[in-house]
Amino acid sequence: MYLKKHESKLLLIPKNEDKEDAGIIAVLTDRVPSVLIVRWFDLFCFGFAMCSYVLDFFSDIGIAIFHFWAGRHLSGALVLTFALIPSVIINIISMVWMLDDEMHWKRRAHPRRTGTFELNQKRFISLGKMITLCIFQMGPLFWYYKALYYGWMFTKNKKDDTDKEKRKFFMKMVEAERDATLLRFFEAFLESAPQLIIQGSIAANYFQNYYISGKYPYWLYFQAASLTLSIISISWSVVVQNRSLRMTRDDKVNIWPHEAVLQFCWRFLTILARIITLVAFVLLFGIYVVFLIFGHLIVTLVHVIFLQALHIEACTHIEKLLLLINAMIHLFTPFNMAEGNTRYRYLVAYTVEFIEMMVSLVIWIVLGIFIMLIYYKFFHPNRRQDLEAPNVERNEKLVVSELNGIPSAAIEKAEHIEEIEEHSVPTTSESLLEEDECHN
Repeated sequence: MYLKKHESKLLLIPKNEDKEDAGIIAVLTDRVPSVLIVRWFDLFCFGFAMCSYVLDFFSDIGIAIFHFWAGRHLSGALVLTFALIPSVIINIISMVWMLDDEMHWKRRAHPRRTGTFELNQKRFISLGKMITLCIFQMGPLFWYYKALYYGWMFTKNKKDDTDKEKRKFFMKMVEAERDATLLRFFEAFLESAPQLIIQGSIAANYFQNYYISGKYPYWLYFQAASLTLSIISISWSVVVQNRSLRMTRDDKVNIWPHEAVLQFCWRFLTILARIITLVAFVLLFGIYVVFLIFGHLIVTLVHVIFLQALHIEACTHIEKLLLLINAMIHLFTPFNMAEGNTRYRYLVAYTVEFIEMMVSLVIWIVLGIFIMLIYYKFFHPNRRQDLEAPNVERNEKLVVSELNGIPSAAIEKAEHIEEIEEHSVPTTSESLLEEDECHN
């Protein structure tokens, strides 16, 4: 139903803020499924996410160093800026969450809170190690490692799912994975997505320059690898975000490994097509592509408001912010942020993308046909040949006369006399007609 407000799927916000603050455990208790399952594929997802995050970040830093080394300071500065600034933001958020967990750990360890799970439990990681990770821009790895650790502890525990300790491991894993996937989701669209446009434009520009020679510089291959890692990062972040939400919902069926792979392929191919389109627009229009992006955001915001309006109690500003974030995410790939039927929202979003691409193609075709008509009407070579034909014929006569020994000056004088006679002496037929007109 249009303009109907839905609950948010991206952020899980507690509805009752007056409850005892026991961390995320109290919030997750109502949403943990009755059957707890952690597959080896889930543990693989945590490890793969850690590796892809490290490779994506350091590949961008490496590409920036290559550009600086080769004297392309502007390209290196752009790549480095859009690698470090989003990373710093994400690690600051990660540090805040770590400190928040530290505060909750101290509260739960208080003697008056004997009913909580964390009583007499050691701190998962020291505060010094937290700060060190965030300084080296590796803060999100903490949450993936935490999810991997508790997931491994859950699989090692052979007791029934009703066992208190085993459920604690599952909930701690879900808590860490939720934080990790949310951080990775923001990192993908703050860092990886802008990097795709910047590095894609740089690579496409140099590819054109070296295409004729067929010999590409070695750094261009590293640039292609970095672009591939960024697309993988965005695609995987969307997949694991969806998988994480389904894992914690009793009203949702969890995603199986082959379904996650299909989702990844779907996202990878559609994002790749979108990035190619954006890079082509950047090469054609330069800075003026900002106006095209702004127009796309307006169109996207309209259908997002109509189909994905959010309802968060006493958080109207968060609703507006999430709608704006969702519209910006749609610049690279459609994303459903609200509860409800997803396929129709994706159908609308991909239809908008398809129409935009078709309109851009039609505009180029129409413009090309218009230029073709101007060419045939005013600039075709045959038209120039018709205008120059008398002069060509005269030049040919002069050349022939010079070959026969007749001076060109004599020929020009004779032509001049003929022109005077044509204008001054009428022909016999013309004079007779004039006499008849006078007698009549």
